[in-house]
Amino acid sequence: MPSIEELIAIKERVEAEYLGRPGVTGIDVGYKEVAGERTDQVAIRVHVQAKSDNVPADQRVPEEIEGAVTDVLERTYELQVVSEQLDISLQSDTTHYATLEGGVSMGPSRSVNGYIFAGTLGAIVIDKATNQHAALTNFHVACVDSGWHVGDRMVQPSRIDTGVVPTDEFGAIARATLSSAVDGAVVSIDSSKATQCSIVEIGNVRGTKPAALGMAVRKRGRTTGLTYGTVDGLSLSVNIDYGDGIGVHLLTNQVSIAADTTHNPMFSDHGDSGSVIVDSSGYVVALLFAGSGTGTVGNPIASVLSELNIEMCVGKTLIKDIKDGQKDFIKDKDKELRKDVIKDKDKELRKDLVQDTKPIKDLTDNPLKRIGDNIGPINPGDPGPLKPSLPGQGGLEQRLAALEGRLGSLESFVEADLRPDLTTSAFTGEPDLSAADIAELRAEAQRQVDAAAAAKADLDAPLS
Repeated sequence: MPSIEELIAIKERVEAEYLGRPGVTGIDVGYKEVAGERTDQVAIRVHVQAKSDNVPADQRVPEEIEGAVTDVLERTYELQVVSEQLDISLQSDTTHYATLEGGVSMGPSRSVNGYIFAGTLGAIVIDKATNQHAALTNFHVACVDSGWHVGDRMVQPSRIDTGVVPTDEFGAIARATLSSAVDGAVVSIDSSKATQCSIVEIGNVRGTKPAALGMAVRKRGRTTGLTYGTVDGLSLSVNIDYGDGIGVHLLTNQVSIAADTTHNPMFSDHGDSGSVIVDSSGYVVALLFAGSGTGTVGNPIASVLSELNIEMCVGKTLIKDIKDGQKDFIKDKDKELRKDVIKDKDKELRKDLVQDTKPIKDLTDNPLKRIGDNIGPINPGDPGPLKPSLPGQGGLEQRLAALEGRLGSLESFVEADLRPDLTTSAFTGEPDLSAADIAELRAEAQRQVDAAAAAKADLDAPLS
């Protein structure tokens, strides 16, 4: 069985031939239908105004084209704009929205041959030429015919839906296109109008993505409101009659949507033109412009953005979700980091406590013994370790003399004239320590030794 890409390639090779046949309205690649029910088989589908058994043999669609299965669908496509005479009664969504967003009624301020028109403001976009918010809709909604001009004013809701000129005007046509791929228009928004990057009943727009066969989609339009459907065809080439001044126009590489009849009998109807078609997560996939019964056609959103020089305006909740995600990530990481730090610090503290308590016994025996013992002989003939006196074992003069003797053995290292005079204070102008000062220092040292001994005893004691 050929892949979707292979089926599209075959379709593109033969579409000109089939679109030229009488009664053919379109051709695409999508799900084959049997007795009105969709199957899972993907086929090349030829769309016709009406099926008939009286079609000449050379005009019939074969069961296969280049090895690809075919199907024939009865579909005649029309633009999904609505037009009425000026005295039309009220209908559909007539709400005046203080804040402009997608999925609401809009239309031109001008009338054409005594008629006024209504469609849908599909979504708020960013005009890359001005970096300002703008409204996205169809060419045939904003421009109507070949008599349009840049600067033509728009109203929300449409004049059909109680919009009043100029009170309800919100902006003007900035640019529009009717090409082989896009039926679109960008409408500037007056600075006095508030906007939000969302669609009524759907929520914030989250971005764009390509349509995929079988994708579940939604739209919110001026006439049928919120409806549900499925992408049932890709690469649709379809002939659409745009009326006087434009005539029949061929659009290629379009997206075909089938209504989800468990939710709604039709996906779109007249007045829904200009709606954006979004997936179940709020990503825009197409711009709705035509329909046929339960079927709907949309321009691929990538082509719309490119040709109109715009980008989709993303709702604030996406940014909030990202920030919240970062916040949660930081919070989680902070918890992990705190846990790791506490764990590591606890290990280090336990290790340090064990190591630090080892010399306490020796210190309790003789607080200065370890210091003196560690000062060993430096040169041959050295008098040996300095044995500092403990309280009651000699005065300060004796200890200084002993230290001076030790320094004398370092003559090769420190010249005599560079050695300090330790018989006086190290601080210039400071008085020498008195006997009482020395006694106080000794007492403080003993208190610290006693405290260390008590700490060791607590650590060594068994836990109760």
